[in-house]
Amino acid sequence: MIVHIVGNRPQFIKLAPLYHELQRRNYEQCIIHSGQHYDANLSDIFFEELGIPQSHTNLQVGSGSHAEITARAMLGLETELIKLAPQLIILYGDTDTTLAGALVAAKLNIPTAHVEGGIRTYHKDNPEESNRVVTDHLSDILFCSDKASVECAQKEGLGEKAFLTGDIMYDTFLLSTGKESQKVQEDIILMTWHRQENTASKERMESIIRLIRRLEGNIVCPLHPRTQKCLKNYGLWEDIMSIKHLEIIEPVGYLEMTALMQRARLIVTDSGGVSKESSFAGAKCLFMVDLDVWDDLVKSGWIWKVNPECEGSIEAALSFAKAAERVAKEDRPQYYGDGHAAAKMVDLLEKYSYV
Repeated sequence: MIVHIVGNRPQFIKLAPLYHELQRRNYEQCIIHSGQHYDANLSDIFFEELGIPQSHTNLQVGSGSHAEITARAMLGLETELIKLAPQLIILYGDTDTTLAGALVAAKLNIPTAHVEGGIRTYHKDNPEESNRVVTDHLSDILFCSDKASVECAQKEGLGEKAFLTGDIMYDTFLLSTGKESQKVQEDIILMTWHRQENTASKERMESIIRLIRRLEGNIVCPLHPRTQKCLKNYGLWEDIMSIKHLEIIEPVGYLEMTALMQRARLIVTDSGGVSKESSFAGAKCLFMVDLDVWDDLVKSGWIWKVNPECEGSIEAALSFAKAAERVAKEDRPQYYGDGHAAAKMVDLLEKYSYV
């Protein structure tokens, strides 16, 4: 039995191709959903669209502080994993759910594979950084999306268990988007906004609203429920709704999200996953967090970081945004493999007798 532990949108996307590849090779599997994302538009729709079976159980950990989420997830996971007694646990990304899975698996002596291992920001104030570090050190095998992630693992003495597979999100993206010629070109600006760093204070949210006002072009924003709640709590809802070139819509599923990405000439986001996916879709990215999560994309000029609270940073970002145009498929960055990461992962699991 192989157990997948997931809890949010990017993890469902990463899970899909690996689940299907293991299924193709006739392995017994089940999915534990922590319930860290509990809104149907952020959870259930992804299972439906990506052809993933419903989870074996939903721990319903909900929201709360990092400690609360991690603790509730650990308690639920321990109970379920003792009952299931899996031969392997597969973890994804860097959430509190991922950390909880790594800790419980280590205490129960269950081998663990970490999808998207080796990623580092080297910023301790980044909430997910400690999750990445602990998960990698506790895991038995690391599947790395790019060469930079392998190098980070090697620096920490983890090189023997770190393998370059390419990015599994690219597998899902290629399967979901179909032929390039079928997409509609509309040159929108697509925006996502959800991170704790960008919703924790009224001042920060006001600075992002000012940035939105100054961007030129029609902006479409599938708004995260937490962001909407914070805007209303801070009395900023009427302010943002008054922006005529901004269209706020409900959270969308993966297929609709990829369709929006393929209509965009620019993506404005604070999501690590979406900033990377921008290179799959051919839309340059304005990143609203001071982190170099995808160093190659930053160095190549694909991702441009902006501090909405700094006028100089905003001016540079507006110039970048104004010049941004869609990039043809053959000219996009090629840092993240060939779209066959899932097959490479299962080959490694078989080679080293984890399955």
